[in-house]
Amino acid sequence: MSSYLLAFFLMLAAFLLITAAAAARALWRRVSPMDTSPVAFERPPLKSNASDLLLLLGVAMAWYNVSSGWIAQLTIYPLYADMSVYGPQAFHGFGRGYLSRLPIIILPAGVMCLAWALLLWFPCRNVPKRIVWTIVAFCVAFVAVTPIPASVQHQMLDEGFSNALQARLLWSNGSRAIIFTVIGLLALDAARKRWMISEPPGV
Repeated sequence: MSSYLLAFFLMLAAFLLITAAAAARALWRRVSPMDTSPVAFERPPLKSNASDLLLLLGVAMAWYNVSSGWIAQLTIYPLYADMSVYGPQAFHGFGRGYLSRLPIIILPAGVMCLAWALLLWFPCRNVPKRIVWTIVAFCVAFVAVTPIPASVQHQMLDEGFSNALQARLLWSNGSRAIIFTVIGLLALDAARKRWMISEPPGV
C-alpha cells in the first residue's frame, strides 16, 4: 500500500471518529439537563483564525473534488470502454496505470472530510452548525459510496471489461460527483455567511 493511500485511509478513519464524537456530544447536550447557571449565558469567547483556515481549506478541497469527480465521470471512466476496443493488454495497462496514480488524486477528499469534521469542534463565526452537519453528512455518504467504484475497477482488472461493470462504475461515481457538487455548493454558502453577513456591533 502506498503512503498516499495509507494517509487517505487514516484521514477517513479520523474523520469518522471525530464525527462520531461530535454526534455523541450533541446527543448528550440534547438529553442532559440545561445548565441555567450564569456561566451558561455568557458570550462565547472569540474563535481563533484556525476556524477560518479550516473553512477555507474545506471550501478549496470541496471544489477540487467537484472537478475531479466530474472529470472522472465525463472523461476518465468512459475511457475504459474505449481502451477495451484495443484488446486486453491495452485495457489492463490503462487500468493499472490509472489505479497506481489514483491515491494522490483522491488524497484531497480525505483532507476535505477531515476539515469539515473539525469545524464541528471549532465552529466559525456566522456559520450555522446545521450547514456544517449537512456537509459532514454528505461526506459520510461519500465514504459509503466510494468502495463501489473502487471494487468495480479492481474487478475489471481481474475479469476484464464488461458493459455491466462499466455501468456500475459510472452510476456509482456519478453519485459521488453529485455528492461532491452538493458539498461544494454548501461550502460556498458557509463561506458567504462567514464573510458577507455583517456581525452585530461589539462582536
